[in-house]
Amino acid sequence: MTEDLRSLLYDLSTKLMKNEEAEAEAVQGYNEQLALIDKAQVLAEAEGENDLVAFLDSLEAATKEKISDELNHGESLYAEYVAMTGIQPAAE
Repeated sequence: MTEDLRSLLYDLSTKLMKNEEAEAEAVQGYNEQLALIDKAQVLAEAEGENDLVAFLDSLEAATKEKISDELNHGESLYAEYVAMTGIQPAAE
């Protein structure tokens, strides 16, 4: 393997991990969104806003689906990094 190719593969593996980190940051943002949805649900229920409660329920489900997608993306990027570099997580 040439030095140029090796260097490019290091750059690519670094980008994989940066993208995996971005997926984790997206999950954090969605968790914050879920907390706000939850607060809004409690208030809407207390005020008898049934249509709003139904909307917030659907928004909660959609947000959880987005989190699920981000987790899948993160796992995929992690697996690609391991496959590309051959570096395995330490067995504890």
